[in-house]
Amino acid sequence: MELLIKGALSIETEDGFVINPKVILLLSEIEKTGSLNAAVNNIGMSYSYAWNMLNKTNCKLNTPMLISRKGGNGGGVANLTEAGQKLLNYCRKLESDFQKFVGTHKVKLTS
Repeated sequence: MELLIKGALSIETEDGFVINPKVILLLSEIEKTGSLNAAVNNIGMSYSYAWNMLNKTNCKLNTPMLISRKGGNGGGVANLTEAGQKLLNYCRKLESDFQKFVGTHKVKLTS
């Protein structure tokens, strides 16, 4: 059996509010799809959970992460705000740097 070293980043505000990693996943999916509804469907998250999570993050960071508006065919269109895109890009860079730092480390317990 081998043991692998893994880790996760935690991003939080100065006052201790932890940005849920699912917010970053959601922002990434919104960037790809241009739709909050499509994003939540793709990642298997309920719309109300996603909206509440984004709203809480918006309030704590005192800036919106996305702009949504009605689109054609009764659907909606969502785009990241400058702050949302900046947060997403920052998290991607941190994740990349983190993975380079951690690398791939394994230890085999038995021969």
